[in-house]
Amino acid sequence: MKALPHVGDKRVIDMHVHIGPELLRRKYSAESLAAEARREGFGVVMKNHFIPTTAQVSQVRRADDKVALIGSVALNFGCGGVDDHGVRSALSGWKSDVTAADPDSQRFVVWMPTVCCEAHLRLYNRRDLSESWSIKREYTRFYAEGTGYTFDTANNDKMAAMRRALELILERDLILATGHFDRNETLTLVKMAYEMGIRRIIMTHPLFQSTELDPETMKRMWEQYGAYSELAFVNLAMDHLTYEQYIEVIEAVGPKGVILSSDVGQIFSPNVGDALREFFSEFQKRGIKEDDIVQMSVLNTNKLLFESMDSKAKAAPVQSLVGVK
Repeated sequence: MKALPHVGDKRVIDMHVHIGPELLRRKYSAESLAAEARREGFGVVMKNHFIPTTAQVSQVRRADDKVALIGSVALNFGCGGVDDHGVRSALSGWKSDVTAADPDSQRFVVWMPTVCCEAHLRLYNRRDLSESWSIKREYTRFYAEGTGYTFDTANNDKMAAMRRALELILERDLILATGHFDRNETLTLVKMAYEMGIRRIIMTHPLFQSTELDPETMKRMWEQYGAYSELAFVNLAMDHLTYEQYIEVIEAVGPKGVILSSDVGQIFSPNVGDALREFFSEFQKRGIKEDDIVQMSVLNTNKLLFESMDSKAKAAPVQSLVGVK
């Protein structure tokens, strides 16, 4: 079994793996995924569409862990929606020592909405969860037209709530991921977050059908705002994307602006270790250098999670978007 790449004590970190319990059937619990991560030597960010994972992850972390085990929250309606409520809930659960006065100091990931976005619901016949994902129809929810979340910059209440969420992300120096927003929502969010001072931004699988960014736009978002483009293994099969499309992104953006993740955890998907090995191997067969794979899977992910921003990056935010209050 080929070992996953590492650079010194920096290991591969998969920034996107789903865990249960969840309405969807999942391959992993926090405990079982942590056990695989330790055995295989990779770090992992654990995700759930309905609840923050920080409490689960904080309780499986060990002082002697040599791999990063990281929690997250997706700001879907069940997690408080787009406001500071869900971020605060995740922060509350981020305590390895429940008697401690403060949350753990490590960063976690905050996803914008996924399954309750209008952009997502349009793809799946107005249901939050697709029956093709191994779920009984009775556990899916139908959303009438217009009742899913939209990031409407003309809506002062939505803009104020978004600002509250981003302010807490900025205060705690967390990682912002764009979720299943549409193209315009994604671009608006990245710009707004950057102008507020946030410097850890991932555009969640931007080739996914809800978003559909083109490589040149991804390049611009990297060059102007430092927003990473995520390329996820599972989208190749589940969403009929191709390695050729992924390579176009890598060539346009450059390896320093790309994150490789698995996005697995589905009951029918391979284990994380197997998914990553196949992912990296297929890239190498198509001419992507091992150094570039290391950059996208080890160096970029460790930088996002563990490196401090320099003083220049922490400079005061530039003028905010017009109309944002």
